[in-house]
Amino acid sequence: DLFDSPDFNKKLIDSLPGIFYLYQVTGEGVFLKRWNKNTAIQMGYTDKELRNINGSVFYTKKEFERVKKAIEEIFVKGWKDIHTTLITKTGEKIPYYLQGYAMYIDGEPYFMGVGIDTSEREDLKKKLTRAEKQQLKEKIKKEKKEMELARAKRELVSTALQISSTAGVINASLKAIDKLIEKYTDEIVCDDLRGIKKTMESQIKKQDNWELFKLRFQEVHPDFFERLKKKHPDLTKSELRFCAYLRIRLSSTQIAHALNISKEGVRKTRYRIRKKVGLPLKNSLESYITEF
Repeated sequence: DLFDSPDFNKKLIDSLPGIFYLYQVTGEGVFLKRWNKNTAIQMGYTDKELRNINGSVFYTKKEFERVKKAIEEIFVKGWKDIHTTLITKTGEKIPYYLQGYAMYIDGEPYFMGVGIDTSEREDLKKKLTRAEKQQLKEKIKKEKKEMELARAKRELVSTALQISSTAGVINASLKAIDKLIEKYTDEIVCDDLRGIKKTMESQIKKQDNWELFKLRFQEVHPDFFERLKKKHPDLTKSELRFCAYLRIRLSSTQIAHALNISKEGVRKTRYRIRKKVGLPLKNSLESYITEF
């Protein structure tokens, strides 16, 4: 899948404006694991020097104490932004606006985010009139809103992938149980396995991850369902849900896991939606859905 390839992820990260960072948090400190080319350029370090570097080197001792409190808050509410000053390899101090949010990889705490050099903005603040300051305030507010939207988009995709991954693991476990039931002849063992399978199937039905996904989806695409339903009133709730996953570019396999259907079921649903919206075969369904 294109979106899962390391080359795609690297190009995506390098295309981000400002600096990008992914830190691992341990008892010894915070260590840089991923960054974009802007980070190396602006901080004046080589990629070799940046690998696993302790984040404290970019701050004065006093400022890093403030940054550590911000990092702690990231893991309390999920994200945090901060205005701070970074120190380059040559000792130059640059004001930055940073934003990061928490994530866990193999159970270990990490946080990732982006940063924007605010040097020009800080210089302008000293010279602006009251009216100009108000204009700058509106610009900052707009930029912050854009960063909030970018954060919401990342969380949306993360939620969708988590739903898909969890469903995929459960379905794989159910298939493994079926194979064990076929393999063993001991009725007591088989009855226990059937009981476990029944409990897992019951849990799948009880899970309502869709509501969490829908809440975050509407934060990013507030009028999507209303506009799509207005133009195509024949679409069912399950088809609208399918369209939402298409809107954020999930693959067919990921959609199959998220909706707990087969790949053939995905193909048939795509066909039904195409037919209902009157989309010619030569046109991309994904491209059409992004218009809403």
